[in-house]
Amino acid sequence: MRERVHATYWLETGDDPARTAEVIAGEQSSGTFVALAHETPELKDRSGARVERLDILETVSTPSLPGAKRPDVSRAERYTRATLELSWPVENFGPSLPNLWSTVAGNLFELQPVSGLRLTGLTLPPAFTAPFAGPGFGIAGTRTLSGVAEGPLIGTIIKPSIGLSVEETAAQVRELVAGDIDFIKDDELQADGARCPFDERVRAVMRVVNDHADRTGKKAMVAFNLTGDFDQMRRRHDLVLREGGTCVMLVLNSVGLVGVEAFRRHAQLPIHAHRAGWGALTRCPALGFDYAPWQMLWRLAGAD
Repeated sequence: MRERVHATYWLETGDDPARTAEVIAGEQSSGTFVALAHETPELKDRSGARVERLDILETVSTPSLPGAKRPDVSRAERYTRATLELSWPVENFGPSLPNLWSTVAGNLFELQPVSGLRLTGLTLPPAFTAPFAGPGFGIAGTRTLSGVAEGPLIGTIIKPSIGLSVEETAAQVRELVAGDIDFIKDDELQADGARCPFDERVRAVMRVVNDHADRTGKKAMVAFNLTGDFDQMRRRHDLVLREGGTCVMLVLNSVGLVGVEAFRRHAQLPIHAHRAGWGALTRCPALGFDYAPWQMLWRLAGAD
């Protein structure tokens, strides 16, 4: 596995940016905060992260994030912003999504020289991506099941998010399918609460959806939120499938990469991926993730 994973970052530092880049590369591969006798040149050449590119963008007088340390506090504050590209040999972590995440987005955001760091790009070679099934249906399969061959799918969310009974939920779905809706989804807060239990909700909603489809030929796609422990999710998926449903929903950050990947191996329906919690990872422009590299990991795990 001599192929390499490449990650691109927006970096801000109060230290020399080249030195900070090497600190990040070391921390996320074979190095640590002190020199190690066992980190030989041969080991570092084989397993160390490389600084592939460092392009200086600008300097500013205040840090974007608190807590960063500068090497010379006697000098006026100055923080350099740059585009940083690092690479790692695939053999460091193998084709493993959680271990890739730990590498490209692990203990680097809190490093002392860093006053801002954001993952902006990710390039994954075939040696990493080949073992993953990826989306089971994707765009084409979702369009086939929804009956919308081109143009936008017109969709909505059951609201209020929580508090409706099974009967009230089914009544709202009846109004929506009568209005020729293409896609309906549970809110991420609605899973298996006592007032609207999952099994009862699925049966009631699918009676409405199937009845409308029998009369009109149009079957709305409903994404039922089956987020829970793994055994619950498998059982709930199978119920949706038996009742004639055409979609299920997972809350990604609640289930995790491993949960989505394992569920994808079981799923026979498209997985609607809900990104609840995404704001914590992206709202600050000087920290976290851009959407493109983040969604790449979930697509590999199996989100449609």
